[in-house]
Amino acid sequence: MKDSQNHLLICPKNDEESLMILKIAKKIKLPTIVSKQPHGAKLSREKNLLKQIKKTAPEAKKVFIVEIPGLKEEKTLGEAGFKVVIIDHHRYGELDRMKKKSSLEQFLTAFKITPKDLEKLGFDSTLVAGVAAMDRGFIWELKKQKLSTKDFKRVLEFYRELTLEVEGKRRLKEETAAKKAWDKREEKDGVIIVSSQDDTISLRDSISFLVAETYSKSMPVLIIQGKRRIYFQDTKRTTKLLKKFGGFTFGGDKCWGILKEDKDLPGIEEILAVIKK
Repeated sequence: MKDSQNHLLICPKNDEESLMILKIAKKIKLPTIVSKQPHGAKLSREKNLLKQIKKTAPEAKKVFIVEIPGLKEEKTLGEAGFKVVIIDHHRYGELDRMKKKSSLEQFLTAFKITPKDLEKLGFDSTLVAGVAAMDRGFIWELKKQKLSTKDFKRVLEFYRELTLEVEGKRRLKEETAAKKAWDKREEKDGVIIVSSQDDTISLRDSISFLVAETYSKSMPVLIIQGKRRIYFQDTKRTTKLLKKFGGFTFGGDKCWGILKEDKDLPGIEEILAVIKK
């Protein structure tokens, strides 16, 4: 396991994977700046970043940044004498940071943390690996790990614990809203369409679990949330959607999303037209 001295981590706490990274970072006593940004985080929104770094880790020479893109700010850090290491597995518009490994796996590799190390630190390595698999491709990816029925169930229970730790009561609200929207779902051209007028919360994770409960295999799902959020999950057309509308990809490049701040949201027919091609 690599010595964490002279290193600093910048990581959000906005989902299960980032929370897992932060828990491990705390155990190895890695100086960390926890971003309060939700999904869609940008480095430009981190106020007084250089001052934060110098205050948190005065001796830091290498900065690891998890899923908070910002080319201008990264360049500034480099010019300030830091070696910047990007940990990511998404595409953001024309910025391609897609990797096969999840950010959690990249973090473990960067610090040479083995399954045995995780166990010594007090973690269950099977559960940690399960979180990484879920982030790469959700339940469908987890099913490929050849876990026992007991371990599969343990991973899902642990994942939900992380979810509730990140979102708390908000998650329960999301699950209720997702179930209501799911019950009114429609299907068009082989795509499941789920719509909700509530765009103040993200229903994507909760919808994903409902898909897994309903179908034995992954299904293309278009999630429309008011006038602010759109997600398209489990499609091979993510790069085409990204090129046409902007936004970002995730889930091993099998999912695409767009928020209002990225660009005006496209209509359902526009999106389905790209999928048909």
